[in-house]
Parts: sequence; structure tokens; C-alpha cells
Amino acid sequence: MNSRKHTPDGDRRPGERHDFPHGPGRTSPQWWQQGPVRRGTEPVTARTDLELRRLLSRVFLGFFVVGTVAFAVLAGTAGTGAAPNRATFAVFALLCLAFAGIAALDLMVIRRRMAAGQGRDRTER
Repeated sequence: MNSRKHTPDGDRRPGERHDFPHGPGRTSPQWWQQGPVRRGTEPVTARTDLELRRLLSRVFLGFFVVGTVAFAVLAGTAGTGAAPNRATFAVFALLCLAFAGIAALDLMVIRRRMAAGQGRDRTER
């Protein structure tokens, strides 16, 4: 036998929460948002400063390429003894290489967006 009490608002225990109706012909909850919901105070027509983003990507691309080369050289000359050893420098070289790849990908995205005319107008300053 069912141990739940029948209440005017359906079969639910005290403190139990139902977010959607049950029964035949009823819909289940949707776990995704129902459309764009604006939060915060950012303007609807906000534009990114692509020139600044391009500058930062170029600087960090160079920084990570130099880091990749430096750590690869250190990994090649390091021994297998205590840390920092060859494996440590190789991991740092791989991390720098991954970040350099991300910076290069960002530069490609920026180039495409600038060609499409996105970004902030220079007259808005």
C-alpha cells in the first residue's frame, strides 16, 4: 500500500518539491534555457576591442614560442636525476606549445572577425 497521503495539491510528501506537472498529457521539464535571458548590465550592442585582443595574442604567441624552444633545449640537455629533470622540462615545453597553439588559433579567429567587420568602431572612442 502507498504510504503517501493524498493532499489537495497532489501526492507529495511534506517538503517535497515538484517542478512540473505529472500525469497523462503533461510535459516533462526542460533542462535548457527557454531563450536568451539577459543578465547583468552589459549593453546589447557591446563590441570587443579586437585590436587589443590581437596585440595580446601576438605578444603571448611570441612568449610561448620562446618558452617552448627554451624548455625543449633544457629538456635535451637535462639529465634523468632529481627534479628538475628531462621529463619536467618536457612537460613545460608541451604546455608552452599548447598555449602557443591557443594564441595562434585566437589570432585566426580575430582575423576572420575583423574581415567580417566585427569589433569596435574606431569612431566610438
